[in-house]
Amino acid sequence: MKSHFTNELTLNQIDRRFESLRAMKDKSQVREGWIKFMRNALGMTINDLAKILSLSRMRVMQAERGEIEGKVTIATLKKMAEAMDCELVYSFVPKKDIRTTIHDKAIDKATEIIKTAELHMKLEDQAVGGNKKERIERLAKKLIEAGDIW
Repeated sequence: MKSHFTNELTLNQIDRRFESLRAMKDKSQVREGWIKFMRNALGMTINDLAKILSLSRMRVMQAERGEIEGKVTIATLKKMAEAMDCELVYSFVPKKDIRTTIHDKAIDKATEIIKTAELHMKLEDQAVGGNKKERIERLAKKLIEAGDIW
């Protein structure tokens, strides 16, 4: 079976894109939430924003509170952003580079497979030879090549 992981050039491009997003990560959160932050930056009241959106004042307040609590929908954020002549920017930013994430997941899976195999071998009173770390690395590489790390 052919791997479904992307090629080296694509991985390099992906990692470069994520580098710039990671650099912005610390600036991507505002304590009061982006709806309220931008509304205040633009000098808008809740009533002003509610009027533009044809919503009640209470609905705008709920959206602001929901954003802080992580309960607002992307559709609501997009609508609020557009009403304030802003764009909603949405992304997933990996904590590590893609290769490391793929490798770490493959190691995790390989470790579990080796551990299970060793247990069965031990129960059958059969010895397992070789360096365990090397066996895990070899299996992880095969799992990556097969596209089977998840």
